[in-house]
Parts: sequence; C-alpha cells; structure tokens
Amino acid sequence: MMEYKPVRQLPPSVARKIAAGEVIDRPSAVVRELMDNAIDAGATRIHVEIANGGIDLIRVTDNGSGMTAEDLALCTRTHTTSKISEETDLLRLSTLGFRGEALSSIDAVSRLEIRTSRENSGSWILDLGNIRAGNHPIGTSVSVEGLFENFPARKQFLKRSSAESSQCRQIFIEKALAWPGLEFKFSVDGETRFLLPPAATYLERTLAALEPKEPDTLFSQIHGVGDRFTFSAVLGSPDVVRADRRFEMIFINGRRIMEYSLLQALEYGCEGHFPNGSHPVACLFIDIDPSLVDFNIHPAKREARFRDPGALHHSVSSVVKDYYRRYAVRELKREEAEPAQDFIFPSDGTREHPLQSRSSEPLSKQEAFFAPKTYAEYALSAGTHPHQAAAERESPIPESEAQDFRYLGQVLGTFLAVEKRNIFYLIDQHAAHERILYQELMETRHESQNLLIPYRIEPAGETDTERLRRIQRDLADAGFDIEEESDGAWQVASVPSRWVGKRTDLIGEILDPAVEPESLVTHLYATAACRAACKDGDVLDSGTAMRIIRQAFELEEPLCPHGRPLWIMMDREELFRKIRRT
Repeated sequence: MMEYKPVRQLPPSVARKIAAGEVIDRPSAVVRELMDNAIDAGATRIHVEIANGGIDLIRVTDNGSGMTAEDLALCTRTHTTSKISEETDLLRLSTLGFRGEALSSIDAVSRLEIRTSRENSGSWILDLGNIRAGNHPIGTSVSVEGLFENFPARKQFLKRSSAESSQCRQIFIEKALAWPGLEFKFSVDGETRFLLPPAATYLERTLAALEPKEPDTLFSQIHGVGDRFTFSAVLGSPDVVRADRRFEMIFINGRRIMEYSLLQALEYGCEGHFPNGSHPVACLFIDIDPSLVDFNIHPAKREARFRDPGALHHSVSSVVKDYYRRYAVRELKREEAEPAQDFIFPSDGTREHPLQSRSSEPLSKQEAFFAPKTYAEYALSAGTHPHQAAAERESPIPESEAQDFRYLGQVLGTFLAVEKRNIFYLIDQHAAHERILYQELMETRHESQNLLIPYRIEPAGETDTERLRRIQRDLADAGFDIEEESDGAWQVASVPSRWVGKRTDLIGEILDPAVEPESLVTHLYATAACRAACKDGDVLDSGTAMRIIRQAFELEEPLCPHGRPLWIMMDREELFRKIRRT
C-alpha cells in the first residue's frame, strides 16, 4: 500500500525554482529574456556576451533607459514589471515582455548582477540581493553566472557548450532580424562573432545576419497591407534552395513565433517553384494591431492566437505567390530578350547539315528518335467536341502561324524541343497544355452548362455548411451554381461550360479546408486543367505538338497555374559552354 503523504506548502525557494523552470530552461532562454528587456527599454545598441555556451556567463549590455534604485529593488521579485499594470493591458501588448517573471526566474537559478543608470537618477548595482551605488553609463548591464549551479536537476540536462552556444546564437539572430534599426553585437568566449550595424531595411539586415552563400541579387523584400496589419517578407529567388524549413521564419510585432498556418501561407505562396521537397529562404515580418493577437499562451511566448487568422493567411500567400509569379515571368522574358547568335553548329569552318531555322516542318528522323513507344492524342480545348478536335489535329498549321519556330521533336515523352529565333527551347508539354486549358477556362468562366443530374453535397457538419455559404457567390460567378436544400444538403445544378472533372473530385475540392475560399475558384480551374492536359509519356502528333507550342508562345505569362515555368531555353553559346565546346 502506498505510503500516505499529506499536502504541504512548498518552501518559497523550491517554488521559485519550479516556476523558473517554466521560463528558463537553458542559456538561450536567458539571452531571449534579457534581449527582450533591452529592446523594451528603448536601447539602440545591444551587446550579448556568453562564455562556455552561456553556462558560465551571460551578459547583456544596452544603452536603454536604465532603472532607478527603486526599480532595481523590485525587479527580481515575482510578477513585477513596468510593461503592464492591469488586466486589460494584456489585450493591447506593445512590448516583448509583460509577465514580470524573467528576472525573478533568472535570479532563482543563477548568480545575478545588474548594473544600471538612468538619467537624473544616479547609477546603481544589484549584487546578491544588495544594492549599492555604482558608476555605469546610461543603460543596463545584466550578468548571469553559474546558471543552474543551485538547480542540479535542470543542469544535468544541458547539452555540450557548443550546442548551447549555437542556441544562444540563434536567439541573437532572431532578435537582430526582427529589429533591423538597432545595433547588435554578439561575443563568444571573448571573441566577437557578430557586429550588425543598424540597417535601413529588413532585406539589408537579413543578408547581414543570415550570411547566405548566394549573391545578394537573388533576394528581395516585398510588402503587403491588410485590415489593421502590414507585413514585409524577405524572400530568396527559386535559385536559393534549402533542404528544410529552418530558414522559414515568422515574426509578429518583433517576436519570432512558431505559427503553422503562416508557414503554410509561405509554402502555398511559393508552391511550384521549389520542387522535390526543397524549401525557400523566407522571413516574414508582420506588424499587427496588438488587440488582434494574443501572446499570453506559451511560457516562451513562441505561440500566438489571432482574431482573424484567415485574413493573414490569404494576404501573405497572395503577395508571396504574386512575387514568385512575377519573378518567373521576368526571368523568362529577360532570357528571351537577350540576343543570340545563329543557332548553327560550325565544324572546322564548314557547316554540316545546316538547320533551316524558318522551316515549320518537324524533322522526321528526330521525331522517330525522341518519340516513346506509346501513343495518345489530345485536343487543345477542354470540352471540345471529338469530331472538332480530330479535324483540328488533321488540319495543317498555317505557315503564318508557325514560321517563327521550328519543332524538332518530342524528348523523353515529356518535353517538346523547339528552335525559335536562334534559341533552343525545351517546353514541358503537360505544363504548357495545362496553362492553355486554364487560360481558356478563365476566359469563359461566366459560361455555364446545366447538369443532367445535379450533384448532391451532404455537409459533414456546421463547418462545411458555413464554408459552402461563404463560397456560394464566388462559385456562382465562376459558373458553379450551388443551392442549399431544405434538408441541409446542397445541390450543384450547373458547372462552367468548359469544365472537366468528376463529381467526387469537385465536391472534395469545394469542401477541402486546406484550400482558401478566396482562391477556391482558381484552384478548381487549375485542377481541372491539370486533369485534362496531356501527361508525361503521351506521344503527340506533330500538329497537336505545334499547336501547343504556338499557343504557349502567345501566353502573356509562360507559367503553369501553379507557378512553374513552361520551358527552359539555351542559346548557342550556353549550349556550347555546357558541353565544353569552343
């Protein structure tokens, strides 16, 4: 039988250590709390020093407003703070700190010394609980020595000093990223590792703090505005690739948080530009009305709740998506605009088998070499009548429509090889056809066709019903006529005239919570176009291939609906360089 143990009041010293363990779990937590205090004090210069990974020493010195002797006497007591004074202040937090727990917790698990000076209030030192006069410039210097020496249960779980030092460095970088207008210095074991002068922009500070290996020209800063919030994002181009999400960071009102929905917004915005599980460098800085966000959730303030998370998600994903779309279009047009030499390969001063660059006829031998062993034909228009599609495939391409490019053949059952204006193109046949069909759907979005047997949607709960009501008008504008029935079910009576898809696919996409209501229509069209487009491995006859090529070259934005470029291109010089031919 278990021994009876009566309920006891814990000694204050034990209670303080337990409470401190929730706030201070490792040296980096001390760095975080002390840097927050320095920023809240209005500092413009902050110096962080650590020794032995922060286990032996952490010192944060700032030129902020400093404290009076009265402030110093209170600051290490539990729940004492200058940041808030009443409960309603929690609804409009404008500072990084607010709980009044940091210095009390640090004092409970280390040897704490504070040197401070405030204008017209003298200079003071707090050491081992005693206050005496000092000689310190305006600002504050907090030294923390022997972390967890009096708390062995916590100290035994600390990692090697190098690992703890790395964590302290990460916190330092996060604070420096969020506050570009301040000067930050970071020293490890007496050696300066970072010296970051004030920066004019988030972009400038991000490049200085993260020190990416890629050229600065591959990074950009973009901006967005919403209802009572603004944001900036520093984004790497699609050429700046990372294997994981460590370089995707979210900052809210100067504080880094781990917010999945906003990370998802970044990922959604760059979808299609970072394939094969790769990720971007993306730092998002949001300034939001304090009354719309709650940080009083996590001991380390790493989480937040938003009044309207959907508005943030949509705004961020839309602006990021637009940036990558514009970037891809700009790069493609820049490459096309660059002059190229005649795309004929010389050999010992002679020209063997010269290519007639203005001919529109494909090379039969090349087609035979490149073509896979399977065969499939596709009409270029979703919903086109079969006889009309067949007639279009059999009809020749007018010379006037095809004379500026030469179709060379199909490569690996996936790409269309083309020569145009002395530039060699490899066109992704699926992506190009998908974009053409998507464009046609968008251009005829207000034309609808009645379904012979309406589709029935049965919501799984109130969440589905609310979503259907929210998107009903947008779907109607796009040609999807849906109505709520008396029994709570919904009915799809009509769909766009050129839409192609199955009932189960349509219902699943309409109810999919991962698809933002604001982008549902474009998502439906993109998905329909993707399903109807020719696939990898499909063999296209020359007429169909050339029609895809011609329409692809006529597109204003040569990107698939998901943002991927439709082609790559090389001029003669680049191709020679790749095969090391001079």
